[in-house]
Amino acid sequence: MKKLLKRIVIALLVCAVLPLAAWITFNLFDDTVDPKAAAYGEPRASSVPDAENGYFAAIAMSAPDGEDGMAYASAWVAEARAAAKENRRENRAPVERAKRLDICDAAQASCVAAVRGDASGVAAKLDPYREDMARYEKLLAFRRYEEILDYPMRLDAQIPQYQGISHTQRAYLLRAALAFQSGNVEEGLSMLEREFAFQRVMLEGTRTLIGKMIAHALYQRDLCFVLDVVQHFPAELKPHAARLTAMMQPVNVAALRMDRVFESEFAFLKQAYKFPSAGEQLREGLIFEFASWSIGYKKNATLNKAYEIYSAMAAASLKPAGSVAAEWKKVPMVSGELSLRDYFDNPIGKVLLGVANPAFDGYVLRMHDLDAFNRLVGLRVQMLAEDVGAEGAAAFVANADARFHDPYTGKPMGWDAASKRLWFKPSEATAKRKVIYLDQGRLFAQL
Repeated sequence: MKKLLKRIVIALLVCAVLPLAAWITFNLFDDTVDPKAAAYGEPRASSVPDAENGYFAAIAMSAPDGEDGMAYASAWVAEARAAAKENRRENRAPVERAKRLDICDAAQASCVAAVRGDASGVAAKLDPYREDMARYEKLLAFRRYEEILDYPMRLDAQIPQYQGISHTQRAYLLRAALAFQSGNVEEGLSMLEREFAFQRVMLEGTRTLIGKMIAHALYQRDLCFVLDVVQHFPAELKPHAARLTAMMQPVNVAALRMDRVFESEFAFLKQAYKFPSAGEQLREGLIFEFASWSIGYKKNATLNKAYEIYSAMAAASLKPAGSVAAEWKKVPMVSGELSLRDYFDNPIGKVLLGVANPAFDGYVLRMHDLDAFNRLVGLRVQMLAEDVGAEGAAAFVANADARFHDPYTGKPMGWDAASKRLWFKPSEATAKRKVIYLDQGRLFAQL
């Protein structure tokens, strides 16, 4: 009986130990880093000299009150570089800024209507923005823009505060609304020309996801404002339609592309995948702590798979609007739910890949929505230029130039005679957001 029990115990130990030994042995041997993965997302010098780079002026928008904004921006970038080089957290003092009054957001409401209702009250609200306005005018003068990514991007790296540029743009457009309302069409148009010239530069020069989405929001707000002034001042703007038409040129293809954004996003995660050399500040949270030493984590294999995913997303993002959804299904994403085989081979790496790769296709489609919205606004401005009203809208839209077509379908924009609206159907990512010219899943321009 004792011999039988002994044999049973030995058999159980063998059944438990041998698979564990095999698992440990298998996970001890990591892959070789793919040279493409090693190079992807590495720091690189900006192609724009600092003195010509609007990125510094964008950071300056959130400088403390009364300080030299450009000096603040230079110091901000210098600290980011130094912290990365010294592998430490960034040391930043709190920014002291007086509270600004809440003002109209052209992406959410009609600022022209707000001005008409209380022009003097609106003007008073803009008074605290005088210093911001001066900084914003300097920003709009830049004709080159590129985020500084010449240092390793870590998970704990701070990003610039964009509230300053976003809030001041709202104030800038509200001031333009005051100009149009007072009959100073020339001033209002000049302000819009400077605004669009810079926003196109920023939209094209951004290399990070947060930067791209901020640029997207700024440009979308401009488009909403144009529809607002065209709807309220058609007679006043008709003699200047050529200038509005020039502003509404198609968005540059380079401004829509997201491949550089995916490389920058990969750069953030790359430092985490490269444990333990990423630094102590990245080893926070149970899964990251375990991954830094566990034999169930193959850092090179994880890095290679992450590169495969991100480079595939980058390639899919370059496809035409109507093809993005289909192309995205081909991206080799890793599910957050692991199979038995996944637990055997690099399980910690699989978990990291499953939780650290969100659905980026929504961001790609939002860029195509912006392109489509720009086309829609351009079509509305063209109708103003050619004096086309609701009666001739259907024929005009049907025969409009291809640059005004819906990029998703390749066909003319929609026209709803009952509501007198030009429209197109944006992606679900945009349809869920709050935009003044979004109704029943359609972005529209009102005649």
